[in-house]
Amino acid sequence: MIAALDLGLDWLMAYQRPFRREVTRDGLLAVAPVSALFVLLTLVVSGLWREGTTHAAVAACCAWRATDLPRRVLLPLAGSAFLVRRPVEAAWTVAAGWLLLGPLEAAVGGHRLLAIGAFGHAVPTVLVDLAWLAGPRAGEGLAGLDVGTSAVVVAAATALASWSRSAPLAAVLAAGVAVDLATTPNLASAEHLVAVAVGAAAVLDPGTLRPAAWTRRAQVRRAQVRRATPAPILTWRR
Repeated sequence: MIAALDLGLDWLMAYQRPFRREVTRDGLLAVAPVSALFVLLTLVVSGLWREGTTHAAVAACCAWRATDLPRRVLLPLAGSAFLVRRPVEAAWTVAAGWLLLGPLEAAVGGHRLLAIGAFGHAVPTVLVDLAWLAGPRAGEGLAGLDVGTSAVVVAAATALASWSRSAPLAAVLAAGVAVDLATTPNLASAEHLVAVAVGAAAVLDPGTLRPAAWTRRAQVRRAQVRRATPAPILTWRR
């Protein structure tokens, strides 16, 4: 039983092997500095939000509401990606930094990760907020804070699953989004569906979306992932 569990976990985490090897050789900050900075900023901003003396400053830069959109107050839109309000969200962000953001950055580079994260956060947030503002219930729901790292993480997870061709990662992502929609079927959950679309679009044609050096690096990483992926346990025979 334990051997089967180990084999299943090894299969699930195969996409991460090249990343772990690079971290072992060069260190996390050398391999994934943008991911580490994102997690660090999230923890700092969220900690300052909970302090009375710094709460107002964080509110000014990061407390995004849908009602800010008609007033064109856009600074908090960017800052809202770094603000989480519950300890479990902070822990989830730290885990996502290691499991998803770091491997994606190691594969496609920090600039590419920044682009995926920025679009993965801004596009779903703005589209859902516009839909809410145009709907019949503009005084409810999203009138509160619309903050968190989830859209960034979902977009990055989708891009990583698409780039690495990892079926287990894609299955976990699909199950998570499905549970989210089933338990909280509202516009806020629809942000994650849009983030999935942004993450998938980011890797549709990598040759046209990033410089040739990044493309070559991604090809090398994909070859490493394929070599690291265990052979299937069962094969079909004629």
